[in-house]
Amino acid sequence: MAKDKEDELLADRSTRQNNLPSDRPEDPQADLQTTPWQFVVSMPQPDTHLFHIQFTVDRWQGEHLEVRLPVWTPGSYLVREYAKHLQDFQAVDGQGKPLAWQKVSKNQWRIESSDRIAISYKIFANELTVRTNHLDRTHGYFNGAATFLFVPGRERQPLTVKIVPPHPDWAVATVLPPVLGEPHTYYAADFDTLVDSPFEIGIHKRYDFTVLDKPHSLVIWGEGNLEPQRTIQDTTAIITAEAELFGGLPYDRYMFLLHLSASGNGGLEHKNCCCLNYQRLGFRQDRYLRFLNLVAHEFFHTWNVKRIRPKALETFDYDRESYTPSLWFCEGTTSYYDLLIPLRAGIYDVKHFLKLVSDNITRLQTTYGRHVQPLSESSLDAWIKLYRPDANSTNNQISYYLKGELVSMLLDLAIRQQTQNRASLDNVMRLMWERFGKDEIGFTEADLQAAIASVAGIDLQSFWQAYLYGTQELDYNFYLEPFGLEVQPAPTQDLPPYTGMTLKPGNGISAVKSVEANSPAQLAGIDPGDELLAINGIRVAIDTLNDRLRQFEPGASVELTLFKQDLVYRTNLELQPPASDRYNLVPIAEPSARQSENLRAWLGVGL
Repeated sequence: MAKDKEDELLADRSTRQNNLPSDRPEDPQADLQTTPWQFVVSMPQPDTHLFHIQFTVDRWQGEHLEVRLPVWTPGSYLVREYAKHLQDFQAVDGQGKPLAWQKVSKNQWRIESSDRIAISYKIFANELTVRTNHLDRTHGYFNGAATFLFVPGRERQPLTVKIVPPHPDWAVATVLPPVLGEPHTYYAADFDTLVDSPFEIGIHKRYDFTVLDKPHSLVIWGEGNLEPQRTIQDTTAIITAEAELFGGLPYDRYMFLLHLSASGNGGLEHKNCCCLNYQRLGFRQDRYLRFLNLVAHEFFHTWNVKRIRPKALETFDYDRESYTPSLWFCEGTTSYYDLLIPLRAGIYDVKHFLKLVSDNITRLQTTYGRHVQPLSESSLDAWIKLYRPDANSTNNQISYYLKGELVSMLLDLAIRQQTQNRASLDNVMRLMWERFGKDEIGFTEADLQAAIASVAGIDLQSFWQAYLYGTQELDYNFYLEPFGLEVQPAPTQDLPPYTGMTLKPGNGISAVKSVEANSPAQLAGIDPGDELLAINGIRVAIDTLNDRLRQFEPGASVELTLFKQDLVYRTNLELQPPASDRYNLVPIAEPSARQSENLRAWLGVGL
């Protein structure tokens, strides 16, 4: 469909929506005003990194008006304290007379009542990530949670957003429908929709394409070596493969917002769009395939998380954390499919898929925290741990993305083996979609486990106890053997003796980056941040450490000289045998015909 015709139809639909009192007449807030409250976003001096926001509340009744700014954004489970970027708060009535107001908490303001209240404030925006805001002389990007105030109890109030670009050549990209006859003005049915609809404003490239008769857009800000047509072709294949899994596309239109930056690598899902941030020169060979994994991941969230979501996230509480033990399924299972989907779409082959799985097995098996933190606890602790790594993180935690992905793979294999490939994790996803996703009913932990068990046809309590609630090592080969594969640790004969510490380069020094729990380095009293100077009195650097260690046999004791907080100290460290730093997923020797058939059913090729 041509873009101008599409916008005309969307604008017409928007106008009709504006005339509705509420999209849920049976809702307790069915008396909401038919006239939307309005935000106006301007950026008169982009180089200051300040968005100017005006929020107008009409026909207000009450002793006062309370407004709040969210502290987190759905999809990124960390309290980010967006209010720290808000400044110059003011409020006036309909005649422009100042209204008294008071800040009553970190993200909450209370304003004197009036029939019409116009609030103005500024948001500092100089953090280019998918979950924050960024404004400079080339563009303005913002997320709703980091930008817009809300009125508690009136989250279902319709809203409009008017954008005032600083230059006439700045374009606006958003999935919100435009308001007919109002330039750069867009309609949101409620605050959740507004939060879920980021804006990209500025000088960017837009490519429209159609998949399964529905309009899609790729909007790119920044310069790099991305090839748009190739990317659209591969993205189309990913969309088609995921739609086939779930039985169609659940939206009217979809937009991919892509920021090309110096070192970005991340994404954030939204209901009808996603924002991606990727290295501007990262679109060649394996790095390009990694980008497509990111695309597959964020697009899979169109179903899993945005519509199939835990009960704790069924209604968003923007003031505080929302705890769920099921992020391993929300993010980990999505991570498993972001590897599978490009394979199914023909973007890469089985060899590359097995390499990616091997990489992730290696990451988990070389993380000591797998012995300490259960997967369900990792999900609950997302708010205080995953996004806030420290020197001890590798010793006391694991990622629910990483272990959740591998647990999901083992579940898929277990279901396939139990049902002779008549069912798989695909069936679980479709069942969750039918039961919970289509009507956006939040699922409980028990609901999820019951759905998986019903598809598998077996009691999985021992599986959950071992791998979800416990820290038992994942028995990869037990589940992989029926499919003719096994995990093999890489040989260690060429590796140096094990110390348990890693170094990080910087400023010409060899600083200790991490120390593994119960390792020789920890037993020797070495801490992250210490600076390694010498082994047995001879200077050593990060690029010579392994060669020096190879000069000693396991069991030998060496004297290390280090700085700790600017003071020199010496300590003896007893070297241990080399530890494997790589795990490879490979075919077993002499597979049977049955194993080859199972592998073909799983990955599309036999042995």
